[in-house]
Amino acid sequence: MRDEQEDRLWQSGRAKTYDQIDQLLGRIMQAFCVLHRISWSAPWNPAPSCRR
Repeated sequence: MRDEQEDRLWQSGRAKTYDQIDQLLGRIMQAFCVLHRISWSAPWNPAPSCRR
């Protein structure tokens, strides 16, 4: 009986939990994209077309 109750609770909250995990991973990926963009626009990086 208790297993059935726990299973129902898990099933009802599972979609919300997975949605929140998906949002968290999306925000982490967004942060990495911003850091990547900052790294490539840094003034100490030579321009790709610049030859010395």
